Formats: sequence, structure tokens, C-alpha cells
Amino acid sequence: MLKTPVSVLFTLVLLVLTAGCWDRVEIDERGFVIGVAIDVPRTSHNPEQRKAGVEKKLRGKARYVVTYQFVVPSKLQSAGGSKSSASGQAYLNLTSEGDTLFDIDKQLAGRASRFPYYEHLKVIAISDKVAGNDHEFARVLDFFLRESEMRRSAKVFVTAGEARSILNVEPSNEKLPVMYINSVSENSVKNASILPETKLGDIHEQLLSQRSFVVQRMMSAEDRHEVKLEGAAVIRGENSQMVGVLGPEETEGLNLLTGKFRTGNVKAEVKKKLVVCDLTMKKRTIAADVSDPQHIRFTIRIEAEGAIGESYAQSLDLFKRKSVDMVEQAAEREIVRMTKATVRKLQRDFQADVIGLGANLQQNHYKLWKQIGDHWEKGQRYFTQCEIRVEPRVIIRRTGTVDHSNR
Repeated sequence: MLKTPVSVLFTLVLLVLTAGCWDRVEIDERGFVIGVAIDVPRTSHNPEQRKAGVEKKLRGKARYVVTYQFVVPSKLQSAGGSKSSASGQAYLNLTSEGDTLFDIDKQLAGRASRFPYYEHLKVIAISDKVAGNDHEFARVLDFFLRESEMRRSAKVFVTAGEARSILNVEPSNEKLPVMYINSVSENSVKNASILPETKLGDIHEQLLSQRSFVVQRMMSAEDRHEVKLEGAAVIRGENSQMVGVLGPEETEGLNLLTGKFRTGNVKAEVKKKLVVCDLTMKKRTIAADVSDPQHIRFTIRIEAEGAIGESYAQSLDLFKRKSVDMVEQAAEREIVRMTKATVRKLQRDFQADVIGLGANLQQNHYKLWKQIGDHWEKGQRYFTQCEIRVEPRVIIRRTGTVDHSNR
């Protein structure tokens, strides 16, 4: 008979101790951080601090200036749906300085009325001065990777100049700069010279594998009303350091080499006149000849098809198969030219395999990879010695609704 009352009492005690959320924070008490920008200080440490004995305090090797963009929910609903109202902006940027991002995060508690909350973080911008230091790119991301609130879908950028400048942009069609930046980063679907968005989780995988990779590169316009995605920052896997930048055309060549070219324009020269082809990639394969381990030969085959979007070659009769063949061959030559320029820069200037050839060897020629993997991008640098051949195949399916636009 006593078992039932004891069981009930035990259950009630258990419910009291475990009920509710011990770490619950009301939604109106959260400071929603949607963007973070990481820079280096503009000036060195104050020498007077050393006299006060600050040098005795344990410090990190580097020092950072971090800008956080908070959402101001009460300002999001303004009259008529306009970007802002007389009551102010729908966001707040706060900047703090310190030698660790964790320390800077805690500093905000003394400045912001709401503690930082990161579950809605969209953008992490890292200045090229930070990313260009040895191992620094991985160091600044450590905080975001460890924090339980972070989402691995947050997008990472390397900025030309100060990273905080892109959080200060004033877009005409968005209330929140970060939401505008987030949308711009997704436009690689329409522009082949833009790198596909680089997310925090994907970068973590590359850092763990110590493979080189690329990150979207962003800059702000002088008028502060827009940002621009231009090229790609190359991060060497050996020391997670930015070693250089690919320009827009080289980035388009890289997208072709990696199979991330979705749709885009390829300009072809036919009879010394310009013809623009609107292409969609259908297939990309890699074949490796490993008969000579010190001089591996790769063949990258690219298949694309599409339509003629614009033609300045008025003498070209696009209703004839021969003319279409000429356009296809010219587009193939242009693809070879772009990809060769990209390969040349990666092998000669950066010594960084961001194409994924090493990963291909590891997957398809594992025994060989075990022998040369440690010397692929460092040591003997077999990547710089390999031969990369591109074989494109372009098929024009549509020439448009007219043959000529004038006589």
C-alpha cells in the first residue's frame, strides 16, 4: 500500500525539479544578432597601458575589432512599408575591441540592453587584413563553431578593406543591411562570375580536412548604398591563411572547373564579332592519369548547353548548322581560355588546389594518395606539377526568334 504514495511523491518531486526551461529567456529580452564583422584595430595598443601593468595580464596574440548588427524589432514596422521612419533605423551596430571574440561578446553585456543572441545570425564578414594572417581565418571562426546558438548555415565573406563597412551600407530596398547582403550572396545562380555562397558548416569541413578552399569576396560601394560581390578569396588549407584573390573572370573559370557553374554568359568571338551564349552546365567529370605519380595528368570534361542571347555578328546566318557550329567552337575556346587562366594562377601564384583534384585522387586512387597526399600542396607540391587539360563541349539548342536584328 505504501508503494503507491511513495511513487506519487517521488513523481511530484521529480516534476518540480525538472519542469520548465532553466535557461529560458523571454523573446523581448533577446538581442538578435544577424551580422558580425571582424577587423584589425586601426591603431596599435596604447603605450600608457603597459605602464599601468596591463602587460602582466594574459592576452591573445592578435587583437580584433568586432562589429555586431542587432535587429530593433520595434522599428521593423514603419508606416507604408518604407525602409525607415522618423523614429530611426531598424538595426543597431555596436563595435567592441578585444583579443578574443569570446571576451568581446561578453563586453557587449555592459553596453547593450539585451544580451547577444546568435540563432538568427546570417552573415560573418572577415576583413582581408585578418584573413591574410597566418592561421587567423580559422582562429576567428572558432568562436562561431563552438557556440551552441550558432547556425552552420551562416554565410562567411572576406571583405576588401574594413569588414564593418558592409554592415554600414544603406540599401534602398531593405530595412536591414544584413538581409540585403544575404540576398546578394545568393545571386550566383544568375551570374557565373560569382562564387556560390560559402557557409560556416562547409568551411568547417574544409578546415578539418586542411584542404584549400575559396570564400566569397565582398566590398562596399563608395556611395554606401550597395555592396558588390567580386571574385573569390583563396584560403590555403595548410595554415588557413588567405594567399590571394581570384578576379571575376578567374572565378568564372573556377566555377567551370569545379562544376559549380550553373547558368551564365560566355562571350564567343566569331568572324571578329561578339556572340553571347547563355549556357547551363549539364555535366562535369574528372579523369586522372596516374601512371607517373610525380606528373599526374587530369582531364576535366565540361558539357554545357544553352541559347544565343545576343549577337553582333550580323553577317552570321544562325539558321544554318554551320554557323551554329562556329559559335559552339568559339564558346569552347573561350571556356578553355578562362579555365587555363584560373589554373595558371592557382598553380603558379597560390599553390592552392581549390579545384578539388586532391579530393578526387583520395576518392579514386587512395593508395597513391596515401603516398603523395602530404606533398600535394606542401613539401614537393605535386599539385603545381600536375597537368590539367580542359575539354569542353558546348551545344546551342536555341538561336532566338530572329536570324538578324538588322540588315
